[in-house]
Amino acid sequence: MARPTRKKGKIEEAAIRLLAGKGLARTTIRDIAAAAGVGEGALYRHWAGKDDMAWQLYCREVSAFTAAFEPILSRSAGPLRNRLLDAVRFVYRFYGDQPDRLVFVLLTRQGFPQRRILDESIDPDHAVIRFIRAEMAAGNVPPGDPVLRMAMVRGVVLEPVLMHRYGRLKTAPIDLAEQVAAACVRILER
Repeated sequence: MARPTRKKGKIEEAAIRLLAGKGLARTTIRDIAAAAGVGEGALYRHWAGKDDMAWQLYCREVSAFTAAFEPILSRSAGPLRNRLLDAVRFVYRFYGDQPDRLVFVLLTRQGFPQRRILDESIDPDHAVIRFIRAEMAAGNVPPGDPVLRMAMVRGVVLEPVLMHRYGRLKTAPIDLAEQVAAACVRILER
């Protein structure tokens, strides 16, 4: 039984790598099978098709990411800046350790059809929205639109990852964590 599990794991890793690099629309079953070193039929033994596989992998990976990320973000002790710095460092360490996985989790969802709605309890964006709402309720962040603020913070945190991935930013994102966290604080405090 270990062999099918190992083969499925190889397929999943190849799919995440390809989906993070090429996106959902440009990745084919043939691409994934070739990268995993298996026949195309091996994929259909586990999933109904590419979209089904991608969505299942996405939900699993985003759930695991959010489960690790939200407690760091939601820690109630300490100044806002320190808590944001810890969250930014988590994201950037995750990128340093697993760049394809971070890109897959945080940047590929735009490729999924609109009808696919991610459960808010496992969505990292909703984790940030929950955090911002809590900080507003506690008086640490002025009232405002938490969704807009989440979107702005998301851009500030993820653009250095993209620019690094594309080779336009030579500095590793982890080395920019303090600057990025300070920018996030400025966004939230306005």
